[in-house]
Amino acid sequence: MVKNTVPSSVAGGEKMNSIYETITCVVETINQQGIEALLIGGFAVNYYGYTRNTLDVDFMFAVNDAERLCDAMRVAGFTNIDRQDMAIFFNQPDSSFRVDFLQVEDETMRQLISRSIDADFHGIQLKLPALNDLLAMKLFALKSNRAKRIHKDLPDIANLVAVNQLDLEVELRPLCITFADEHIFQEVVNEISRN
Repeated sequence: MVKNTVPSSVAGGEKMNSIYETITCVVETINQQGIEALLIGGFAVNYYGYTRNTLDVDFMFAVNDAERLCDAMRVAGFTNIDRQDMAIFFNQPDSSFRVDFLQVEDETMRQLISRSIDADFHGIQLKLPALNDLLAMKLFALKSNRAKRIHKDLPDIANLVAVNQLDLEVELRPLCITFADEHIFQEVVNEISRN
């Protein structure tokens, strides 16, 4: 599937220019600091053809860039509302959108960037994970915290597989076995057959 624009599907009737301004500010901020990041989450899902609403903006970055990222985001007017082991959460005082940065090891980030794709979000150039990497992230999140993630990640995975016409045995099963398990593979297959 060839795409060049990230669709903008936002929950709650939020004005498009608010999310546009937020993403623009984040991308400009991290680019000025030379911090590599991938747009993940709902906006990445939308890019790959399954449109769903989202309440936040999610990026992935290398853990060694955490301090530079925090400093740069604060200078850009974001406030840090929470910092956990694997994630840092920011917001802007005049926006209801939260910006989440998920941390991964440097080598993992290098591999993800090497397979990433360039995309356009209303004139902003940014990077997104390859489809299989996005699916792997969602499978891993589903396996790690099934109770919390089942209602978001399972439909995302199933719809991304269906919309992009991935082969269940050749493409999906190996991802499930590597990043989740056989049970989750069966759940995804069942979800696809229900739609």
